[in-house]
Amino acid sequence: MMLRRMQMPRLETKKYRVSSLTQNSDIPHLSFEKKPHQSKSDIDDFEGLFIDYGWCESSYPYTQQNSYVEETKQEITVVVLENDYMYAEFLPTLGGRLWKLYDKKKQKNVLYTNDVIRFRNLSIRNAWFSGGVEWNCGIIGHSPFTCSQMYCAFVKGKNGEDVLRFYEFERVREIYYQIDLWLDDNKLMTAVRIENRNTEVVPMYWWSNMATPEYKGGRVVVPADSAYNNSDGMGIKKSSIPFDNGTDVSYPENIPNTIDYFYDIPQSEDKFIANVDKDGYGLLQFSSSNLKGRKLFSWGHKKGSRHWQNMLTDKAGDYVEIQAGLGKTQYECIPMPPKCVWTFSECYALADIPANKVNAPYNELVNAVKSQIDSLGGCSALDENLTDFANNISLQKGEIVFKGSGFGYLNTVLGGKAPSHLEFCADDEVKPWLDFSNGEQITDKLSFAYGDKMKNILLKNENLCNWNISYQLALLSYDKRDFNKAKQYCERSLIFDNNEYNNHLYAAVLFQLGDEHSVYFAEKCIDIKNNSYCLAESILSLLLKQQEYVSVINSFDKLTDDLKQNPRLLMYLSMAYLKTDNPKKAEEILLSDGGLVLLDFREGDKFLDKLYHGIRKELYNECYDDVIVPEQFDFIVADIKTEERE
Repeated sequence: MMLRRMQMPRLETKKYRVSSLTQNSDIPHLSFEKKPHQSKSDIDDFEGLFIDYGWCESSYPYTQQNSYVEETKQEITVVVLENDYMYAEFLPTLGGRLWKLYDKKKQKNVLYTNDVIRFRNLSIRNAWFSGGVEWNCGIIGHSPFTCSQMYCAFVKGKNGEDVLRFYEFERVREIYYQIDLWLDDNKLMTAVRIENRNTEVVPMYWWSNMATPEYKGGRVVVPADSAYNNSDGMGIKKSSIPFDNGTDVSYPENIPNTIDYFYDIPQSEDKFIANVDKDGYGLLQFSSSNLKGRKLFSWGHKKGSRHWQNMLTDKAGDYVEIQAGLGKTQYECIPMPPKCVWTFSECYALADIPANKVNAPYNELVNAVKSQIDSLGGCSALDENLTDFANNISLQKGEIVFKGSGFGYLNTVLGGKAPSHLEFCADDEVKPWLDFSNGEQITDKLSFAYGDKMKNILLKNENLCNWNISYQLALLSYDKRDFNKAKQYCERSLIFDNNEYNNHLYAAVLFQLGDEHSVYFAEKCIDIKNNSYCLAESILSLLLKQQEYVSVINSFDKLTDDLKQNPRLLMYLSMAYLKTDNPKKAEEILLSDGGLVLLDFREGDKFLDKLYHGIRKELYNECYDDVIVPEQFDFIVADIKTEERE
């Protein structure tokens, strides 16, 4: 009886150091790229990969989570699964992240559990934090819900399993997905279910992202002898495993540059990945055969790599990510047929292999991991149990303990059909849409439309004299890159009202169409509203994209005093002065008060590198290779000169 009570999912309050979002963006995230995304590839034969299929150029309709402050000690609610063997802790308000997995018998944490929950700019919505296991579904990249509350329910399986469930409605793909988790002795089990109830094929993406320590003398183990990567940013290529250009990359400590290795596991092989320390302990993850992808991510060991590791933690040390996905790479989604359900299962356990196998030839190490998997039931058992997991666990109704977004509820009201075992609730974000669908007038600003159901409501009412209706239709057209149609709708919106929202969108539309009047409408946004960081950041980015550096300076001058202290906006201002032949002013801004400290510098962005090298070249006539970039400005994680990437 005690074991049953201990194992039942329970809520607890913990004190952790957590970053806080300070402002929810109320403007849409718009791509300012002139051409659709296209990956470079050195591979003539894509070998069945769906390169670029399902790529999204922005987070739309999800808004940016780009305003946050450093962590403070806070009480947060966690959900716990526990038995005599394992303790598992989850963060329901932060994407359902599996935060801790502790083996009680061996007294070892299986994961990398950060000592801070520190937001940094690494996801499609900006805010992201390292540590634990993250569940990413729908669109390429870190989940839109990774720093948001998901639906959380407690479920009782037909065989008495005490199950924790996280679920959501993903708006871009218009699919429902759920992650069911339970303990089975010394294993954490998952059953994932993705439902496409649409009549069209949709691009689908799933990657379980596991943070593990970068062990001294440790190795990452996968049953593969080759992997795809894009380490130099010049194109997708294929490398051998474990030796890549003479370096044994199964030892993460050996990896020089930031890199993703997407392992090409043969179809006949078991699907697993492990990261073990020098004594053979670590994380072991294996799955049913349809979760066929595995990945290793390393920050590498450049100065910029060290900067990124330090940016993401306090004293928890370095980490690497090992991942498992539906596709073989993250350069792609895979086609999910209409009216279709996909299910797969994972097992998470403490890797425990003989220490003398860690440094053995790679094949011996792989076989040692396979032996442990067999002792835990094997991958084939997960395949065999998928139907039972679905009937006994995944299709059972649960008791909601946390509510997620209201869009699953709205989708049902607009004619969609949610799975009967999943309950969705309305929230403030969808209430104006619910009122609008019931024939009431629009009195509040609508959250951003997406999909045919919302579009049809707008089209039925497009003759109403309401700026928001035309504005929403313009957003939908912009997202589809139909800029001429977006222009027509924007102009109609501007007739009914003249505000920061439609001016912001109109400026972007005109930019895409090559109309120089884009600058006028961009500047006008700041005239209308000068106290919004999210608006200012987007407008200054757009003006920089157009090389309208004087306009950047003038628009910055109109901002409120507190926004003029924002490091990212000051970085943009510094670049504007550099480009208007005032490198001295640019340097003063960049180095003031000990130098700009950017919490939200974007992974992979070369902006600061170009800015610092540009200043040194103009003021001190230093060539690129002679410039020593201070660590606080060094985010470069590979041997690539930014001046060669212009």
